[in-house]
Amino acid sequence: MRRLIIPLLALPLLCACEQVSGLVDGLRRQEAAGERPPVVVRTVAAGRAETLPGQVYTGETEPARSVLLTAPYGGTLTALPVTKGERLSGGQAVAVVRSQSVESAVDIAEATLSQAQDAHARLQKVFASGAIPEVQKIEIETQLAKAEAAARAARRTRADGTVKTPWRGVVGELYVNRGEEVLPGQRIALLMDLSEIRVRIDVHENDISSVVVGTPAVVSVPALGLEDLPAVVTERGYVASPLSRSYACLLRLADPVPGLMPGMAVKASFAAPLPEDDRIVVPAAAVQMDTQGKYVWTVEGGRVQKTRITLGGYSGRGVVVRSGLLPGDRVIVDGWQKVSTGMTVAETL
Repeated sequence: MRRLIIPLLALPLLCACEQVSGLVDGLRRQEAAGERPPVVVRTVAAGRAETLPGQVYTGETEPARSVLLTAPYGGTLTALPVTKGERLSGGQAVAVVRSQSVESAVDIAEATLSQAQDAHARLQKVFASGAIPEVQKIEIETQLAKAEAAARAARRTRADGTVKTPWRGVVGELYVNRGEEVLPGQRIALLMDLSEIRVRIDVHENDISSVVVGTPAVVSVPALGLEDLPAVVTERGYVASPLSRSYACLLRLADPVPGLMPGMAVKASFAAPLPEDDRIVVPAAAVQMDTQGKYVWTVEGGRVQKTRITLGGYSGRGVVVRSGLLPGDRVIVDGWQKVSTGMTVAETL
């Protein structure tokens, strides 16, 4: 009689095969009994959001508005009567550009206008005596109107050589020096309105759906040693950066901050109390919609239910639910594609 000798290295393989065989037998027994293994889903508890989570976003400060003052045409910068950091009033001259071609165009337009005015003056005397027809009179008057329009345009072009401020602000930067030759559209100065300093932050695409205009926030400025400055979202970005996949959002500080300058690095997070009746919050990914409205899949006693809800806006954690849920209700956030009403599920956190 031969003995069957099994190598020691084959024992783990035999054990694994027995485990798989046992699992298959268990599944077959469940199928024979009319049962199926529960679907595994991930759930969270619908909760009250006293404050939004502490996700921190980096950014920097910037002026309420700014504008680049540029050269209207090519020429010589004959005057630059301002300095960097100088406060200017609206309509104040910043630079003067002079161009020989523009000056020549003005001289030609003025000479043409003088000639047309002289011809028109002579016309008045001759026309009164009936020596010229009506058609010639209209032609001379038309030439005078054209000359006047050309002269006005030439004077306006020369006047545009004086670059003025559109509103009151501070000279943030000067890009040229007096006596330089400038090109059309070349930068001359940066004018900034420092009456209000705003905060610009970059919010990742995963979080932007929770940010709306009016969302409260807190801001810290490490350079000034300031923290927990109250702010509110005033603009929400709608175009993502192709590199970081983030959206630029603007915050307005609740109070003026002494010493705050444009370009300072800041950190911001969204944190604010919600109204008493708007504190039930669920992740936005859990909310579904059909022909009857919005709903979420909830789990009670291990079984799935379709729960109708009414939304009340967004918060930093997700969407605010006005009705339909109570604190502690288990809401499916992952695996809802595989469930239906009454199905047995196994929850994971």
